[in-house]
Amino acid sequence: MRPIPILLAGPDGQVQHANPAATALLGAAPCITCDELVRAEDPQGGRVCKTGCPNGFAPDEQRDHGLVKIRGRGWRLICSAVSDSLVVTLLPAAAPVATPRLSAREKEVLQLVAGGLTGHRIARRLGITPATVRTHVEHIRDKLGVRSRSQAVARALALGQIE
Repeated sequence: MRPIPILLAGPDGQVQHANPAATALLGAAPCITCDELVRAEDPQGGRVCKTGCPNGFAPDEQRDHGLVKIRGRGWRLICSAVSDSLVVTLLPAAAPVATPRLSAREKEVLQLVAGGLTGHRIARRLGITPATVRTHVEHIRDKLGVRSRSQAVARALALGQIE
């Protein structure tokens, strides 16, 4: 499975983080907004991304922009509001989107991760040990094919595994 490009933009639209796949695809530039970096176009050539886009999202809202053109290639663009940030996920248009099967407990843990809770707070809330939370997060990352907690949240949101 190829790495999925994922960006994290702040409430002002400034890119705060780009994973290596996003950096390879889009390049990396400090102090650039998400819309300037992504420059997604709809099938008619119109711009999909707008300046100040994160301000237009309701809390926990997700928008699937469908198939767009980025750097001359087809991508499925999914933007998800998480806390006060915007997670931008790019899925290859030609790749089938297989939905990994997360257990009910894994979904519950990931929903709490998405809410910004630490491993210790998740453990207290669920009545389990922090080591068990780490194990759940590790399994979640493996199943979703990502490396970090934020990437897991973005991928799960994009796949409709969590809200």
